[in-house]
Amino acid sequence: MKIKLKSTKHNYSKLFGAFSLTFLGDGLTLAAVPWLVSTLTTDTLYASITMTALRLPWLIFSLPVGVLIDRYSRKHMLVGASFTRMIFLLFLTVCIWGGWISIPLLALFMFGIGLSRVVFDSTVQTIIPQIVEEENLEKANGQFTAGQLITSDILGVALGGFIITMHIVYPFAIDTVTAIISLLLIMGLRGSFKPVKSKESQVQETSAETAEQSTQDKSQQETRPMKNWKREIWSGIQYVFQDRFLRGLAILSVTITLMFSMILVTQIFFVREVLQLEAYAFGILISIATIGSILGSQAVAYMRKRWSSKQLILLSILSMGLLYGAVGLTSNAYVVGGLYFCAAFFIVVYNVVRSSILQRSVPNELLGRVGSVFRFLSFGISAIGTLLGGLLVRVSETFFDRLFSLQLPYLLLSVVYILACFLFASKMRNIAEN
Repeated sequence: MKIKLKSTKHNYSKLFGAFSLTFLGDGLTLAAVPWLVSTLTTDTLYASITMTALRLPWLIFSLPVGVLIDRYSRKHMLVGASFTRMIFLLFLTVCIWGGWISIPLLALFMFGIGLSRVVFDSTVQTIIPQIVEEENLEKANGQFTAGQLITSDILGVALGGFIITMHIVYPFAIDTVTAIISLLLIMGLRGSFKPVKSKESQVQETSAETAEQSTQDKSQQETRPMKNWKREIWSGIQYVFQDRFLRGLAILSVTITLMFSMILVTQIFFVREVLQLEAYAFGILISIATIGSILGSQAVAYMRKRWSSKQLILLSILSMGLLYGAVGLTSNAYVVGGLYFCAAFFIVVYNVVRSSILQRSVPNELLGRVGSVFRFLSFGISAIGTLLGGLLVRVSETFFDRLFSLQLPYLLLSVVYILACFLFASKMRNIAEN
């Protein structure tokens, strides 16, 4: 199906190219960082600091970044994020090449790269509805998701593992080159991509602002100066929790992320002890799941033609609950591989549909802030989920054997997902998704 564009075809191609190159380089870097850390220290605490530094910006900056996205040109936001990423990668590459790298310095570079990712990822989601017609949002989001999975999780990680054997600096150097090309592509986007106010929002703001503000011309309204950070951030939070459907979707997202992060943190032990697989087989298992994700990203647009967004949300949650519950009941690696494949398919369907709902229903000038609320909740709750997952297995071992304790997170996830599906269906039965 051909995607209908609001702007030039070149804009879509350039944005998709920059997005794919960024994640290709990201996959190379993420594959190389653990190997680099292992050459600097054997302390697992120090090793964890670098990955924490990469994730920390999501917790600190996701809400403020949402405000910036809704106030300034989104093209400029992308240019700034890409330039920042390029500079950090360039200096990181030089430090590795010169032998000056250390754990604290690497953590600093990871923090900077993580901050650029917060801005880049968040902004891309708000530009897509500005260049794609509304009826093609699922198709476009599916293509971007597939591009991320293929370039980062398959090509990036695979190439990174091979290139490391030649020299540890090469993955970072290649990532720097991809960052430069990505920056050039983004700079070539045609248009300013300023947040566009809907008529309804303009009427609401006119009643709340002073007479002087209400007489400003339209272009000034679109990019009016930021006056109060707390008020701007709170307006995004209010929009989510005052809308019954979005509030339910936010609670649902927190529940899903919490339970899913619980199984992720114990997954390696489940694979090694319950399935009795070696490291290479674990990689194959994850690759199988990635293929399922890619297929899901391409199928969601066709599924959306037959079912509503609400129906796809419910189908995805129920399917994930049943599939992961089955994982917790078997120790057959082949069966688990098939279940992972199908579950990954529905994970992406859920994420793409949720993104499309936000892009379609939230006013464009609020999309950055509303999206940041969902990202803040997801990344914030994932840290709690990983802690709870490890705690659940440890406590369970005092009552049950080790193998059942490692299967327990999957069984608990299944129960919670199925209950969440029926509760969401019940609460949202009479609520229109638009």
